[in-house]
Amino acid sequence: MEILKYVDQLEEIVDTAAKVPFSNKVMVNVDEMFDVIDLIRENLPQELKDAQYALLEKDRLLNDAQAKAEKELEAARKEARALVEEHEIVRHAEIEADAVMERANQVALEVREGARSYANDVLYQIENSLDKALYTVKKSRDEIRLNTAKKSGASSARPKDND
Repeated sequence: MEILKYVDQLEEIVDTAAKVPFSNKVMVNVDEMFDVIDLIRENLPQELKDAQYALLEKDRLLNDAQAKAEKELEAARKEARALVEEHEIVRHAEIEADAVMERANQVALEVREGARSYANDVLYQIENSLDKALYTVKKSRDEIRLNTAKKSGASSARPKDND
């Protein structure tokens, strides 16, 4: 494999490099090191490059999926909030409708009671008027009988009542 040969060259460059006094460090020719690194890159197997591309593509797909999931989650949250608000609106409307119905039933009851009371008062007044009229009629009939009896004479019998 070519790569191992180039790795051996890197190792040889480091082994033959000049030592820095009083340390474990060495001085290497940077251009020579970069040339070998470039050769390693050029000779990497296609599978390794494909794997690197696959890793990058996996990361991109995961990021896209994460972004899509977050959008869908936010949309679901908005819809849930809307449903909750709608439910609250419906609940408040039902409560208000119940209150309106209760008030309407109360008003209807009061109107019925008022109508009954009014009808009773009117019928009472009519009854009183009829009683007065009946009393007046009876009194007038009695006067007519009395006057008729006086004119017919004291000896005549009273005319028959057609009551």
